[in-house]
Amino acid sequence: MKTFRTLLICLAAAMLVTSAATADIISATLKFTRAEDMLKAADRSAENGDYGKALILYKLTLNAFTEIMAEDPDFNPNMIEFRMEYCDGRLDAMLNSSQPMAVEFDPQSTNGSPSIAVAPEQVPELLALTREHLEEGESDAARAQILRGFKVDPDNVNLRLLAGLAQCQARRFGDAIFLLKELSIEEPSHAPVRIGLAAAYFGDGRRDAAIEELETAISLEPALAEAHYNMAQVMLTGPDPDRDAAYDFYHRALELGTAPDPRLEAVFEGGEKE
Repeated sequence: MKTFRTLLICLAAAMLVTSAATADIISATLKFTRAEDMLKAADRSAENGDYGKALILYKLTLNAFTEIMAEDPDFNPNMIEFRMEYCDGRLDAMLNSSQPMAVEFDPQSTNGSPSIAVAPEQVPELLALTREHLEEGESDAARAQILRGFKVDPDNVNLRLLAGLAQCQARRFGDAIFLLKELSIEEPSHAPVRIGLAAAYFGDGRRDAAIEELETAISLEPALAEAHYNMAQVMLTGPDPDRDAAYDFYHRALELGTAPDPRLEAVFEGGEKE
């Protein structure tokens, strides 16, 4: 009987710990939801030209995300940081719209020297540099450039897309899905966003969702070679690979200008599709 009582006490203690952890998660989730609602209200105010109200709401939202980060640092830290950078960028852009170039101190600088903030006209150059970092597998460097861009153009679709791809490259697929799903809702006809979301879903093990997004991308832009190329690769995976479909998508990608892929060529080396 004593052993049984001890077991019950241990189970009760474990349940209390689990309940406390669950309560923390629920609390953080509720705070995050409220902060997201406040952020949407700030965006609406800015879009409607009510900049005074927008400034207040962005500041309150930034404070809310900062509080979540401080109280529960393990709750979606990358997503919280992106949201904080977004709010900070919106505040900077609204407060300093007449000063596109500004000197700012970079706390991550190796020599502690001031750095020059990105001007709006420099965003295309920053996007190109970010893509180079991603192609080289330098996700942290890419992310640093993205955060610089957010300070002057937080609504830039290409910046937000690259932010999601950087999360994919860092294997933070849940964060990537969160970023890119929201972007796909805002930009439903943007095919590259669908391709990025498909990559995030595929990395997260959600093959069917990835296929659905790639199908949407192809329907939006039938001549987008990257969508066909990615679909070919996805079709070769899973418990029931479709080699014929993969072959068709791959050769369509080649017709649209994709460079031959020796790895896929080797897969199809056994001859033409059946």
